[in-house]
Amino acid sequence: MRILFICSEYEGLIKTGGLADACRGLASNLVAAGHQVSVIIPRYGSLYNVQTRGEQSVFVELGGQTFGCAVRQTDVAGVTVYLVEHHDFYGRARPYDDGEHGYPDNPLRFAFFCKAVLAWCTTQPAFDVLHGHDWQSGPAAYYLAANYRQHPNLAATPFVFTIHNGAYQQQSAAHWAAQLDLPMHNNSVNFLQIALQYATKINTVSQGYRDELLTEPAANGLAAWYQQRRHDFSGILNGCDYQLWDPATDKALPANYDAANLAGKAQCKKRLQQDCQLAVAELPLLVAVSRVTGQKGYDILIPALTHMLANYSMQVVIVGSGEAHYCQQLHQLTVRFPNKFRFIEGFNEPLAHLVEAAGDFFLMPSLFEPCGLNQLYSLRYGNLPLVRLTGGLKDTVVPWPDEQATGIGFVAPTTEALLQALRQALALYQDKQRYNAIQQNAMAQSFGWREAMVQYLALYQQAKQAVQAN
Repeated sequence: MRILFICSEYEGLIKTGGLADACRGLASNLVAAGHQVSVIIPRYGSLYNVQTRGEQSVFVELGGQTFGCAVRQTDVAGVTVYLVEHHDFYGRARPYDDGEHGYPDNPLRFAFFCKAVLAWCTTQPAFDVLHGHDWQSGPAAYYLAANYRQHPNLAATPFVFTIHNGAYQQQSAAHWAAQLDLPMHNNSVNFLQIALQYATKINTVSQGYRDELLTEPAANGLAAWYQQRRHDFSGILNGCDYQLWDPATDKALPANYDAANLAGKAQCKKRLQQDCQLAVAELPLLVAVSRVTGQKGYDILIPALTHMLANYSMQVVIVGSGEAHYCQQLHQLTVRFPNKFRFIEGFNEPLAHLVEAAGDFFLMPSLFEPCGLNQLYSLRYGNLPLVRLTGGLKDTVVPWPDEQATGIGFVAPTTEALLQALRQALALYQDKQRYNAIQQNAMAQSFGWREAMVQYLALYQQAKQAVQAN
C-alpha cells in the first residue's frame, strides 16, 4: 500500500512527546513489511539544518488569499519525510508555542499545512490512504471531502485519523471559520471535532482510552461526536520500538543487561546516583521522565512525594519540563531534600534511557493516559511501573498482588490513593524475592509494533472499502 502520514512531529527530526515516537514506530514497521510509507510534516526552524533534496512549489488558497510554500525531501532511517517550508508559519524555535502560550496563529499555520499537503498530493502518484495524526491534521479531513473529491488522485482516497491525545483540540474563535474555509461547531472552530466529523475511520491509541472517550469528562466536550462515530471508532494499542528501547543493546547505558543477568542494571543505578549526587546506596529509587503537567498527575504526585520523602528512606529522580508552577515546586523539593530528591528540568534522550535503566519504580500517576510509552519502556527495563489504572496504562500494566503482576496500580486520582501505592512499592522493594518475580514478569512483556501494524492495515482496508461503498 502507498500510505501518507500527515503529522506535526516525527522522531528523529522533531519531538515533543509520544506522538513523534508512535508515528516513527508505525511507519518504520510498515516499511519493513514492504509498504510504501511517506511522512509529511512542517519544516520548523529547528529543521533548517537538516539536509534536504528536491524543491517543489505548492500554492494554496485560504480565505481568499493565496499562499505559497516549498516542499522538500529528507530521509529518517529508510522512511521518506517531506518538509513543508514556509518561513513565516514554521520558522520558529518551537513547533506549537513560545514556551508559555500557544502561538495565536496556530489555526492558520496548521490549516495551511493541511491544505498544502492535499495540494501537493494532487501532484504525486495516488496514495491508498491518508493517515492524519492529532488535531494538527484535522482540517485535512474536511478539505479532502469538500475540495478534493473531484481530483482523480484523491477521489477514492480514505482519510484515517488517529487521536494520540484528545485533550488537545485547537478550539478557536468563530472568526477563523471564514478565514480558513472551515465549518463551525458551537460557534467556534474545533480542529479535532472536524476530524471526528469528516474522517473515514477514527482510532485512538488504546482500547481503554477509546472506551473512556465515549463519555465525559474524558471526551473534553466531544462525547456526542465520539458516540456518533462509535462504529467507525476503534482502539489500537501503540507499540514499543525495541530497537531503540532494549537494555540489552541500548548504547546510552554505561552497562547493558537483560532478564537473565541484571548486574548491568545495578551499574546503571549507581551511575545515576553519582550523576545526581545522591548517595550510592541500596535504597528504592523512584523515577519519572515526563511532561510536567496536570495531565501527568503532578497535583497529586508533589504532595505525595513531599510526605514520603519526609518519612521514608528512598530516592527520587524526575526529568522533564512543562508548567512553570509544577517545575518550581519540584525545584523546591530538591532544596528541601538534597540527599533524596533531584529534579532535572529539560529533556535529554540519553538521560531518559539511563533513568529508565536505573529506576526500581517508574512513576506514572496520570489523570488520563491515551496509551503511554514510558510504562512500556519501564517494563522492558525492569523498572516496575507505578501507574494510575486509566487508558493505556490499564491495558498494559497488571497491578500487584495479581499473580501475573508487572507493576503497581491505583484507581482514585487522589493523593491518598497514590500514597497507598507508594507505600506498597516500598514494602514490595523490601521483599526481594517477590520484587524480583514481578520484575521478571515485567521484563517478559512484549508490546512490539507488529501487532499494531496488522491492526492498522486492517483499518486501512476497511477505510478503503467505506470510500468505495460511497
